[in-house]
Amino acid sequence: MASQTGILGLQGTVGGLVFAKDGSVRQKPASNKAAFNSAASLARTRENASEFGRAAGAGKLLRDSLRVLIASASDSRMVSRLTQKMRGIIGMDDANDRGARVVDRDNAKDELLGFNFNLGAGIGQSLFFQYAIAGNGADVTLTVPRLNPATDIVAPQGATHFEVLYGVSAVNFELGTYQVATVAAPLGVLALNSAALQNRAVTATLATAPGADDLVVGAVGINFYQQLNGKFYPLNNNSTNPLAVEYVA
Repeated sequence: MASQTGILGLQGTVGGLVFAKDGSVRQKPASNKAAFNSAASLARTRENASEFGRAAGAGKLLRDSLRVLIASASDSRMVSRLTQKMRGIIGMDDANDRGARVVDRDNAKDELLGFNFNLGAGIGQSLFFQYAIAGNGADVTLTVPRLNPATDIVAPQGATHFEVLYGVSAVNFELGTYQVATVAAPLGVLALNSAALQNRAVTATLATAPGADDLVVGAVGINFYQQLNGKFYPLNNNSTNPLAVEYVA
């Protein structure tokens, strides 16, 4: 879209004319989709464009499946970082020709584990309690042997409460589908000075057991809040909330 840069100056495109910063004007080049789709000299470009689009679609599929968690813990470059990660996974496909490579489930298992949705708040700098995640059919369970908020949670200034985030989804990159697990009994919002928890388990249940081509992804994180007049307020537009992929199967 064109924008006025002075009393008479224009910069951008108006109709079929392109107004440059230096004051020059040129005709907008015509798009030649047919040439792009058939020219031998553009073969590598077509292949790269195809695989980039596939990576972006795979990243969106994963984001959509964990949308509720990501909404409270992500950075401004998370989308591009996840797309780049998917592009790398596509590059590991040795079964298909260049331009037709896909996100392979087995390759994604290793590469997505540990992906951090919020670079501004690493999970390793905020969360110091031990936990384990294990799957059994449609159930994926997070087990916490002990959690002492006074020593196991490093909270940002102003926080009075925290909430352990846990979510699971099963993604099928080939079909472009996913299902989201239901977490029946989360740990809830806890005070940072509350007593230690012992032997807690949180189970996320998928509607159906994942198939052989489904990638099961579990994410763990923390939401921080400040309590004021009985209400809980998120801190700093969620910039302090860590969230990472901690389970892939």
